[in-house]
Amino acid sequence: MRAVFLLTLMGAVAAFVPSVPLANVGTTTSINRKTVLSMGAEDLVGVDTETRGLWDPLGFSRNEENLYRYRAVELKHGRVAMLACLGTLVQTFTHLPDPVFDNPRPLAALSQILDQRPLAAIQIFLVIGALELTVFRQDSSDAPGQLNNFGANFIPDDEEEFTKLQLKELKNGRLAMMAIIGQFVQEKLTGQGPIEQLLVGHASPFGDGQGYF
Repeated sequence: MRAVFLLTLMGAVAAFVPSVPLANVGTTTSINRKTVLSMGAEDLVGVDTETRGLWDPLGFSRNEENLYRYRAVELKHGRVAMLACLGTLVQTFTHLPDPVFDNPRPLAALSQILDQRPLAAIQIFLVIGALELTVFRQDSSDAPGQLNNFGANFIPDDEEEFTKLQLKELKNGRLAMMAIIGQFVQEKLTGQGPIEQLLVGHASPFGDGQGYF
């Protein structure tokens, strides 16, 4: 279980690469505060992918002053979700040498650590908060998702390749957010972790006598 928390911590405070999700921003150019507050949705990477134009039925992009925060939060949550999905899979096979952390089921493991070792959970959350407010705090003078120079060595020199890398992170993050929610719902319905369900042939919660339905 601690592996899940640590992976989530990494995702919460760090990026895979510093993101500059604006189509007209170079790989080494940061955007100033005035630009951030006035940027439009049409400048965001991924806005015209698959939808062939801006698709915003709820009108989130109309408030351009909040658009910077929306993208920064989306990137952070996507990164956390990607590492969380990985963590839920890793914890099935790898545990710390402590029975408190040996539960292979994500939600059950969370309940277990909160019940049996609440101080450990508090320590993890305090570290996350401290890093969020200091080392990895989002600076409004930088592009959304860019946390200092973390991951700068992985940025390709070619701007087009960098844009493709940003798009991959964005799409994988969105998929991971849905996936981790699905894993949690699936565990609530079946009482089994994601790998555990596959190992016992319980791929569906419906009509097999093993789950909720």
